[in-house]
Amino acid sequence: MRNIITTVLALGLAGCAPSINPQMKAATDSLAGSFQTQARNQGAPAAYDPTPWAVGQWVVERTVDEKGNVAIQRISVVAAEGEGMWLEFDRQDYFHHNITKILYSHMPRTADEAADVLLKVVTKTDDKPLQTIDFASTPMASLFKSQFKAVAQNAVVSSDVAQASKETVTVPAGTFQGCAKFAVQVSAAGMTQKSTSWYHPAVPINGAVKGVSDDGKWSIELLDFGTSGAASKL
Repeated sequence: MRNIITTVLALGLAGCAPSINPQMKAATDSLAGSFQTQARNQGAPAAYDPTPWAVGQWVVERTVDEKGNVAIQRISVVAAEGEGMWLEFDRQDYFHHNITKILYSHMPRTADEAADVLLKVVTKTDDKPLQTIDFASTPMASLFKSQFKAVAQNAVVSSDVAQASKETVTVPAGTFQGCAKFAVQVSAAGMTQKSTSWYHPAVPINGAVKGVSDDGKWSIELLDFGTSGAASKL
């Protein structure tokens, strides 16, 4: 499950553009306001194994930084290719609109697998042309995977699911009973970020319900999720 938590923490380590784009701010605030608080009440799970990926699953998360800048990210399982799965990360904030579509050979279960199972990445930022990395043919693919793996392996999680404390957490997506609570530390690019994360296996794809950095520089919470209906924008 470390790869799930590392994905959440990566948002906190990501840098922002130097100045706000007024059009993107308006569009992002409008998108954020379109999500209503859900009355969903998810009971405590009997087991904490992550839900297997399936085409159609999606989650929407809101991140807010220390300056009040908002980002909305939709993560979706948009297609299958052979035994692999295409996941799409559609992130919109006050600066850019970025869509990244990633082909995994299978759902990763460990930090090492989070890099090893990457097959292809397609990225589009704003109106720029598509950029594609095919790990079967890109000369720098092994270096990229090594860097990604190093970040994942530098994630220190306070405990596994069995030992983690359990809490009820309420976010816009609803109330989730029995969330596993973790202290997490991620080091990358000379930066160290400590945070607390709450995980519930009823949430597809990454299980992430909420995350808060210890220094107050960012928070992330689940706005909504579903198990069908996801479609690619690329």
